[in-house]
Amino acid sequence: MASAPSQPACVEFCKVLVLVADGTEEIEAVSIIDTLRRAEIEVSVVSVSESLSVKCSRGVVIVADALLSDEKESLATYDAIAIPGGMPGASAIADTEGMKELLEGFKMRSRWISAICAAPSVVLAAHGILTADTPATCFPADKFRRTLPNRSQAELRVVVDSKHRIMTSQGPGTAIEFALALAEQLVGSSRAESVRS
Repeated sequence: MASAPSQPACVEFCKVLVLVADGTEEIEAVSIIDTLRRAEIEVSVVSVSESLSVKCSRGVVIVADALLSDEKESLATYDAIAIPGGMPGASAIADTEGMKELLEGFKMRSRWISAICAAPSVVLAAHGILTADTPATCFPADKFRRTLPNRSQAELRVVVDSKHRIMTSQGPGTAIEFALALAEQLVGSSRAESVRS
């Protein structure tokens, strides 16, 4: 894992956008949501579909807080975006109208962009957010890994690229580790360690 920045992104108050879709990996989504909320980070679970209810990859139903179509005006207020994997959930998120512009907006404002499992490949790499100088990892299957422009750290469980404010991880088995790493970047190591312990 790359070294953490000297200052957390938003010590006191922090807002994270978590995208979900039909086919999202439920362990990843819930681990991110729960861990960040335990770190006292405001989390908005946002569905990219036309329904608040999404049926995840193993049949678990998650009810989102809002629809992405209703959040357009507030997207600039988020400090980070987190994208769970799972198929076809990651593809549904990638194919959402305006997704490239949404991600580029986070990148332009130097906000954290995080993705796990299939999402680094299917969403971030597909929309040009990952480049040759952005080390990343993803679900450890060749069909996903070969699409990463920089595979130099693909074997790691969590890759934190502080320079580009991009974080990636491998899958359900690394989801809490991933969420804790994101919490550390956003609100500092003390609060993340409190949740970890």
